[in-house]
Amino acid sequence: MDLQNCPICKAEVKPNPRYPRYVCRACYAKASSADGRQIEFFNTHMSGGYTANFVDSQEHYASHECFIDGIRCYADEARFGGIVIQPVETE
Repeated sequence: MDLQNCPICKAEVKPNPRYPRYVCRACYAKASSADGRQIEFFNTHMSGGYTANFVDSQEHYASHECFIDGIRCYADEARFGGIVIQPVETE
């Protein structure tokens, strides 16, 4: 895999065969809930895990679903740590 692009904004990203549809850093930073509140994501432990909070209140966001530019996405822990966001496949 020589070239990979963010599925939302089409910016070039580092190729990753495990996550062929991961979003770029700029799009990642725009992740929000369905009602438009910005969300930030974290690993719960050094070895991984997943959690998310609303940026404005730091209250827990109990979902993996997020939206970027109106596109429904799914955030989860990456295989070797970190968080990866990918658009949800639609039929």
